[in-house]
Amino acid sequence: MADQTNLLDVTIRDGGYVNGHSWTVAQATRLITACGAAGVPYAEVGYLRPDRHAVDGDRAPSASCPPGYLERAAEVAVGTDLVVMAHAKDATPKDLARLAGSGVRMVRMPTRPDRLADLAPYVDAAHGAGLTFAANLIRVSKLSEHEVAAAAKAVEELSVDIFYLADSNGSLFPEEVGRLFRLVRENTGTALGFHPHDGISMGFANSLTAMRLGATYIDASLSGMGKGGGNLSLQLITGYLCSRAQRKFSVAPLVETAAGILPPWKGDQIVSQCESIASGLLDLNMEDLAEIRAMDPNEVFSILERTSTVH
Repeated sequence: MADQTNLLDVTIRDGGYVNGHSWTVAQATRLITACGAAGVPYAEVGYLRPDRHAVDGDRAPSASCPPGYLERAAEVAVGTDLVVMAHAKDATPKDLARLAGSGVRMVRMPTRPDRLADLAPYVDAAHGAGLTFAANLIRVSKLSEHEVAAAAKAVEELSVDIFYLADSNGSLFPEEVGRLFRLVRENTGTALGFHPHDGISMGFANSLTAMRLGATYIDASLSGMGKGGGNLSLQLITGYLCSRAQRKFSVAPLVETAAGILPPWKGDQIVSQCESIASGLLDLNMEDLAEIRAMDPNEVFSILERTSTVH
């Protein structure tokens, strides 16, 4: 299913838990621009909280997504659709309906199994505005199989466009992810997504399992920046899809942007970490990598983008 995978970048929204949602508009637009240059089709730009626009709209725009911030994001979103997340406690259906005019194309709402029915007016409002609606079932590692199956049936009845399973606690193993996705596939024809966390370093393996079993939307962030153990690395999953699934992504803009923006929170080893990802996917030894680096520091990423099969 790797040839059908849609990547959704969550650096701004989920990474905001790391930096207190303190992204400047310049940083956010640079991240969105990088997604467009890399061929990543979706970029999540924050939480929709209209009541907080006047409070943190200037200081932390991604924490509430005021109109001016969304309009600026839309100006640079070339080749990338903007996504916002909204909690029912923070936004009304009318708030969702207004999003289409500010360049947003998808809204996602986190939910528990017992609150799915509450999403009905939000789904209707989003569809009325021409928006894609995704329901994110949170903390799936804590749910019973009955709860997950019932939720899968409910989202289809609600006409939800994408049903996400979120490993919010970062505690799942591939076999557990496999069991969950087989279960939901048996109970719904809705498109499936997966939001991994990497608390026990299983984000990548879990995502491959989810993709193999029908998840066509996968969340990731630059250098895995996100709450808890972090997210799936966007550089890793784009590199994998380039080298193993002949997908057209450009890794270099992601590496450059991560190295330019994220060091205060992710350290100064971002480029070398990305080189390790590329050399692993390309099956290079250290001497090979050193020779390539000597020619051009970015050449290893260019090779990755040109490679459709790996020895």
